[in-house]
Amino acid sequence: MKRMMLAAVFVIVVYPLFAQSVGTVKNEIYKINKVFDSTLYLGFNVDIVYNSDTAYGQFEHEEMSGNYILNDRFIYYKMGSNEYVQNDSFAYNIYHDEKLVVMTRDSVGSKSNLFPLREFIDSAVAAYDTAYLITLRDEDDSKVIEFKSRFDSLPYKRFAIYYDSATHYPDKFEMDFVEGGDFSTADSTPAYDVRVMLKHIVMNFSNYKHFSSTEIFNDENYVLFDKLRKKFRPSEKFRGYRFITNGVDGDDDDESLEVFPAPPPVEQ
Repeated sequence: MKRMMLAAVFVIVVYPLFAQSVGTVKNEIYKINKVFDSTLYLGFNVDIVYNSDTAYGQFEHEEMSGNYILNDRFIYYKMGSNEYVQNDSFAYNIYHDEKLVVMTRDSVGSKSNLFPLREFIDSAVAAYDTAYLITLRDEDDSKVIEFKSRFDSLPYKRFAIYYDSATHYPDKFEMDFVEGGDFSTADSTPAYDVRVMLKHIVMNFSNYKHFSSTEIFNDENYVLFDKLRKKFRPSEKFRGYRFITNGVDGDDDDESLEVFPAPPPVEQ
């Protein structure tokens, strides 16, 4: 209760003055986005933890770790057993468990889309005066931009960005939100669970480092061009993987599947 009272005092005393600082918050978010959009040879790790509350005797918990490498508009990441690579020519989705490589001409227009819930943040800043209390503060070695909902009806209750004030590299993202859930009855009839559960996501960023090589973005790591057949095929590293190309070989949507097993032995 004391904590709630302090929060209420903060809203009454500070909030009328905060409108003058919204431009500062937008500027800070812009600088964080620039880390993803313009950084050269930057690598980092991401650890994601997802939890729900224990309402209705249920509890959900998931963890996932991955690593990213960014170089201007190029991006590589590995999350679990899946890899994604984007250079200035192609994008590759590699699913090792399924032994599948998907090659497309899709490009990432802006890597700042990797910034979690960027659209939510932009909308929250725009609607700060009616939907969210937004604060910018120092905490330990980080700066923190925090959004707190002002109405119970909003599904996103809290979102916080912790980042280094000098480099604007993110340290941590936190988000609390509520939702029901889709489920199926015993006869597989779709239904909706009206019970609301509070859920919490934390993304920790660590091990920032700079690379001197862009070899990981080299197309020849993933595909080779068969001059005889005038088709791309997987590199030796992915021999035996299914291979799908979309919009690569002159077709808007080439859905053919090609498998490249090991070559047969040469007859003596």
